[in-house]
Amino acid sequence: MTEKDSSSYVMGNTSEEADRLGIQASLYDRHTEYLLRTAGLREGMRVLDIGCGTGEVSLAAARVVGPSGHVLGVDMDHGVLERARENAASSSYRNVVFEQAMLPDLEIPEPFDALVGRLILIHLDDPVGTLKSLTRFVRPGGVVTFQDFNISRTRAVPAVPVVTESVGWICAALREGRRDPEMGEQLAGVLRLSGLSDPSVAVAVPTGGPDSAAVTLIAESTRSLLPVMERGGIATAEEVDIDTLRTRMVRACTEVQATVYVPELVAAWAEVR
Repeated sequence: MTEKDSSSYVMGNTSEEADRLGIQASLYDRHTEYLLRTAGLREGMRVLDIGCGTGEVSLAAARVVGPSGHVLGVDMDHGVLERARENAASSSYRNVVFEQAMLPDLEIPEPFDALVGRLILIHLDDPVGTLKSLTRFVRPGGVVTFQDFNISRTRAVPAVPVVTESVGWICAALREGRRDPEMGEQLAGVLRLSGLSDPSVAVAVPTGGPDSAAVTLIAESTRSLLPVMERGGIATAEEVDIDTLRTRMVRACTEVQATVYVPELVAAWAEVR
């Protein structure tokens, strides 16, 4: 991530946002691992994880490549890298390391077999340019795969108005912050524009019940984006009533025994030729 891109992280840098990221990781980690395997990661590979954050994707990749493989997670934020190292130390995987670096100013002595990233391109002002600069780290025949969200697909079934309204606010706030809430469906195009031909795509969707982490993620995403909603005239604090939002969602979902679908996690991948 470049310095310019990092300063425009629309979700904010609060302790509540850090907690939200933890909830998000708990919902998506096994789906991330499934999509990494589907994209072609396998035992023995050397993997570069860009924008690794607290290391969940790096650890998923480490599980896939096994002890004969190696994962390097890179992020510009020293604080999140400390948490990533703690997470790695508490796991049984010793084939993953973390380094602090600013993208795309990254020096790698030898090419990797795979370049991966989850929920990183949505937060970049120039995802195509960044990806073009990063593919040089992958050997010919290696794989580039990124994962991102289709946020408007978030819903309750049967429909629950408070969930539908909150998702609308979230999407509008992301657009207000010049971020595409449907970045997942743009991934194949980004790979093509970056010089990678014939990308493939797969999708995984976590769900939850009326009182679940899925409901919490929607409510806490609304909380993180509330300042953007207010600045952009999307919704007022009184309309959102953030301190009661999750409780109201749980009550409304329970009344109809709804299944809650959180954002689709899309993976696109292609081979470096």
